[in-house]
Amino acid sequence: MLTTEATPEQSAEWKRIFEKHHAAMKPDRKTGSEVDQYFRAAYAHRVFDNEAFREMVAQGILDNEFSRSKLPEGALPVIRSYQTGNVLVGIDLVTGEFHVESEKEEEFVPVYDDLFVYRGLDRDDLKNFFLVAEYVRLTQK
Repeated sequence: MLTTEATPEQSAEWKRIFEKHHAAMKPDRKTGSEVDQYFRAAYAHRVFDNEAFREMVAQGILDNEFSRSKLPEGALPVIRSYQTGNVLVGIDLVTGEFHVESEKEEEFVPVYDDLFVYRGLDRDDLKNFFLVAEYVRLTQK
């Protein structure tokens, strides 16, 4: 997960990783329901019943062209929200997009990275050098 502004060196490294790996990668992205089921099975959690949080997650998807493109035409996000420890998680059942937050980076980054790897990449994701590089980096840990 990128939590700071990218440097030119990072961008060059992502492009190098992309060029080395993307041709051999195949789409394997899970559905939103699969991501939701995985999260609920993998993490001790409780439902976070907060409409404002769910609306914020949905709006984040709608405001981001890349995330919005994952929605079928005419569909809107359907957000499930949870809390695991101090981490809030919103998962869209339609697209598989998700939002993870906490006051402490060390608490939310592992959850985000785990969900990102589990969800996998689709055909469009495989054209994005950052997503491919991040996926490769996390799966080779």
